[in-house]
Amino acid sequence: MAKGSKLAPEEVEELFSKIDASGVVRSERSEPAVDPLSDEDPSGSKVASSISRMGIAFIAGIIIFVVGMQVGYGVMRRLNTANLSDTVTTETVSRALEGGVEWGNGFTQFPAEFTVEEADELTGVVEVSVVSSEAENELELFSNSQIEAAALATNALLNDNINRVVYNVSAYVDEDGNIVAGNGEDREARLVFTFIWTKNKSEASSNIDWGLRIVGMDEEIAGRIQTQVNSVSSLIETPSVDDADIDAHERELQSAQEQKGEELYLGDDGGATLDAARERAQEDASTSH
Repeated sequence: MAKGSKLAPEEVEELFSKIDASGVVRSERSEPAVDPLSDEDPSGSKVASSISRMGIAFIAGIIIFVVGMQVGYGVMRRLNTANLSDTVTTETVSRALEGGVEWGNGFTQFPAEFTVEEADELTGVVEVSVVSSEAENELELFSNSQIEAAALATNALLNDNINRVVYNVSAYVDEDGNIVAGNGEDREARLVFTFIWTKNKSEASSNIDWGLRIVGMDEEIAGRIQTQVNSVSSLIETPSVDDADIDAHERELQSAQEQKGEELYLGDDGGATLDAARERAQEDASTSH
């Protein structure tokens, strides 16, 4: 193009069509930029929706995974309960203690530390030993263990071949013999209770009798449980009042009423003001006559 020559309108339009927003003339040989997230969206206008879809898919996957784990865990627990009532072996009892057994509206968990002493349908006996690490005193240990023993025994005794369930309960104690919660580091486990559930079929009828015995509770443990129960009850009890306190209170009320009546009738001056008022009334009455 010669110096000083003017561009035709068509040439001006063509020139400006090659200039981008930054004022640089685009090369006809350059390739258009492509969004790496989508070959069909070079401009990147669909990136936000692509990220949203990925996020929704990720969250949905987590929810499905968690729900699947819960369902699987529940099925496993129910299978453990069914295995106890159908088949009693060392393996089924161990799995029941690990996963818990169905009891009431939920499941009863057992201490993590346990031993299956015996589980035999030929002898009809199930015996386990557990070590509690959560109870902080004898009362709490007794309450928790009673529920655990009842749950295990009920599910096991539903098996026609089982007629005796023994549940031995130990706990960690300190140097003074007090039950303490926590692991067993530098502490010894002491056998505290044994719950023995039995099932007997009556020969005279079709009744099935279930019985429970609790052994191992000596006078010291029984005394501690009684003290702990009383300490809880004392939080809501009111002090007792004997007959002497009631009589003294009634006499005090009667005396106060008598004194109050005397003050109202006689006044504070012993009745002098009242006598003077009475005399003036009599004088006025005589004068009027």
